[in-house]
Amino acid sequence: MERSRNSFQQALAQALPGQEIGLDRPRSGELGDFAFPCFRAAKALGLNPQALARDLAAKIVIPGAELAAAGPYLNLKLQPAVRARVLLEALLGTVPFGSAPAHGETVLVEYSSPNIAKLFTIGHLRSTMIGHSLAQVNRYLGCSVTRLNHLGDWGTQFGTLLAAYKAWAEQDNPELEQDFPWADEVPEKLRTPLYRLFQLYVRFHAAEESDPSLHDEAKAWFVRLEQGDPEATRLWSWFRQISIREFLRIYQRLGVAFDTLDQGEAFYQDMLQPTLDLLQHSGLLKEGDGGAMIIDLEDVGIQTPSLVQKADGSSIYATRDIAAALFRRDTWHFDRCVYVVGADQILHFKQLFAVMEKLDPWYRGRMLHTPFGMVSLPEGKMSTRKGNVIFLEDVLDEAVVRVRAIIEEKNPELADKAAVAEMLGMGAVVFFNALNDRVKPITFTWDRVIALDGDTGPYVQYAHARILSVLRKAGGDWANRARPGAAADSAVVPFAAAPLPDSMEGLEDAPAQTLLFELAGLPEAYRTMQRENMGTAVARQLLTIAKAFSGFYTNCPILWPENSQAVRDSRLALCLATARALRQGLHILGVQAPEAM
Repeated sequence: MERSRNSFQQALAQALPGQEIGLDRPRSGELGDFAFPCFRAAKALGLNPQALARDLAAKIVIPGAELAAAGPYLNLKLQPAVRARVLLEALLGTVPFGSAPAHGETVLVEYSSPNIAKLFTIGHLRSTMIGHSLAQVNRYLGCSVTRLNHLGDWGTQFGTLLAAYKAWAEQDNPELEQDFPWADEVPEKLRTPLYRLFQLYVRFHAAEESDPSLHDEAKAWFVRLEQGDPEATRLWSWFRQISIREFLRIYQRLGVAFDTLDQGEAFYQDMLQPTLDLLQHSGLLKEGDGGAMIIDLEDVGIQTPSLVQKADGSSIYATRDIAAALFRRDTWHFDRCVYVVGADQILHFKQLFAVMEKLDPWYRGRMLHTPFGMVSLPEGKMSTRKGNVIFLEDVLDEAVVRVRAIIEEKNPELADKAAVAEMLGMGAVVFFNALNDRVKPITFTWDRVIALDGDTGPYVQYAHARILSVLRKAGGDWANRARPGAAADSAVVPFAAAPLPDSMEGLEDAPAQTLLFELAGLPEAYRTMQRENMGTAVARQLLTIAKAFSGFYTNCPILWPENSQAVRDSRLALCLATARALRQGLHILGVQAPEAM
């Protein structure tokens, strides 16, 4: 489609020298494949937009296409056979459809970033999968991407954990191998050292409400940790190892990977004093109330100063983020650094970006906070301090169980039911996250998250599986052409080139043309996802393609014995192209595509 787009743009540029030529995508294939809005050019030329559209339609000639004025728009509509050939050529070729070659832009994506010693909740899924999909789409569109996990492995919460461990675990449960007698009984899968650390954390905060002195005890332990106390350091290191081991298991299940997992908050601890010295030398540090060190940002419209050092001399995460930004500039000299962090941190990132721009104007426009709405329960906001959370693995496991029950009911003879149930259950949860506008908060309800019909991941996965069933029935090499080679941690699903059919006969029907038009929308959906930093556009386009395929499958018989060989081959080629497009799009979102359901 790029060649057709380029031909249209070149013809418009010749007819309108000096004018900006931007093309839109019409609402449906009936209107056309590309639309040129004439408003801006007409205003510059002193013309009526409708009249300019009519004039251009009469002047411009592009082989294989019709041009028509539709009010203030000039629409280009490819002839059915041309549309089919152009799209099949692109979808079955060696260049991944909608991708871009490497162009040298360096993008850092920071995401997931869980706190050590806490289990993943359903809330962690948002940052993890939004960030994963943004890393994927930027890699797909030619950027050099580094995937960062800024682990919360430093801070006052470790003073809390150290104090809690010393009070309630060191004597009777030093290896965290037993359940605590004062804790509620939990399922076997949760009885891990990491879960027991979580229980200590919750108990400490509950006790702190009635005994404020515990706060000072936790604070003292963190100061000891920052000062390199051997016992505090030993326990902190052990808590960190326990946590990372569990995190890696969850990431493997989600299909998520990182380029760095050792550059959390603690990584920057040795850089804090040089960072504070730089801030002091730059004239940014001021003494605040009680002796704390702050940076005043009123001159840039931020009324709340940035706290960078507490009155007791201990650090805060803002200081570590400043040190991290300096390190990342010197290490990667990035073009964009995207922080996928919840909307409750909007003020923090406004402060951080303002501080960095004061230190070095180079940072201006290069740092971007991608906030997302938090996940809450029907009864209110989740809180790890209070222990009222829904653990991510509970959600994933429940989704898989529900899918498995449906498979047992509808297709009990399905091979490898456990693996398919895992793909569909995970797909339901991850696709739900992608489909929702990331900015809006989500109220978690089981039925909404793991629904298996309607606008869901399993609906798209089912379309892919149905196509593979058709290709298997077709025999020959059709099904193998829909299967990729090994894709080791890549944004690209590597398909080998497939031969084009000799003719486009059988694809002139409206359902086939509708499917082709929706397939053509994927590249723009990828670009929209990159521009808006959320996967909603791609998720919606995949749903639209799946629905269009259902219409094609119903109304255009594919393996009907009365079909000519030409019709059979062209329709199978469209099936193959659709399967590849669905699989690639799902892969970018972090969803697997089963071959049978």
